[in-house]
Amino acid sequence: MIGIVHRFQSVDSRFEEYQSLVNSNMDAIIAVGLKEEDIVSRFYQLGARHFILDVANGFNSSVEPMIKMIKSMKGTWIICGNVASREGFEYLSDLGVDAIRVGIGNGSMCSTTIMTGVGQGIVSALLECKEQKDKINSTSLIVADGGVTNVGDIAKAIGLGADMVMMGRMFAGTKEAEGNVLKYDGALYKAYRGSASFAVQAKHRENPNFIEGDETIVKYKGSVQNIINEIEAGLRSSFSYMAAHNVETFQKNSDWVLYTLDQKLFKQK
Repeated sequence: MIGIVHRFQSVDSRFEEYQSLVNSNMDAIIAVGLKEEDIVSRFYQLGARHFILDVANGFNSSVEPMIKMIKSMKGTWIICGNVASREGFEYLSDLGVDAIRVGIGNGSMCSTTIMTGVGQGIVSALLECKEQKDKINSTSLIVADGGVTNVGDIAKAIGLGADMVMMGRMFAGTKEAEGNVLKYDGALYKAYRGSASFAVQAKHRENPNFIEGDETIVKYKGSVQNIINEIEAGLRSSFSYMAAHNVETFQKNSDWVLYTLDQKLFKQK
């Protein structure tokens, strides 16, 4: 597991957070936006080598300059996205992106599809991108982004072709998550906000004018270690059901049955 130093905070806060991790002998992926070349260079000088170009639409020519700039620096590794189609996956793969975020409008706090009409179910997006990855012999990893609410969803995402899985809601409400603990009607809660929500954007933008994220509260879950233990136990069991010791074998041994309501029949995938 590896965390991300998110970009929805001041630049100084990003540097302080990364330096704190380095001092604790830990690493992290640094999130950057478009036109933040100077910030990338400063992080690189501090020793950072893992970056994520955090944009909503990765199938966009505006990402090319930043991707090429980061890839030109020795030893760097980059994630970019998001995409939800075979064309988008191939576009970023051709640019040399090491890991591609797949999924648009699938996050529990994401309102992109509601606000824009753009999106595709995460299962369809993963199947489509995995098929294209195999077709073009791409070495880019697939990152399933969105729709994960329990350990079983992680296993399904991996079986569908994901090499990595991004999670937000599963870790929301933990002691280590941002925000204060709230008490309501005798129970403890914590706030959970999408990164494109008004509350988050208001911290770094003077006038947030387009919102694609929601806000809610979730029950307090205690230490994040509890969630990590649950994930590990669930995945170990899932891999045993698939007679797999690694991701490659897990994906090979996974079978899928899709039910189409219009045709009223089962299809083996």
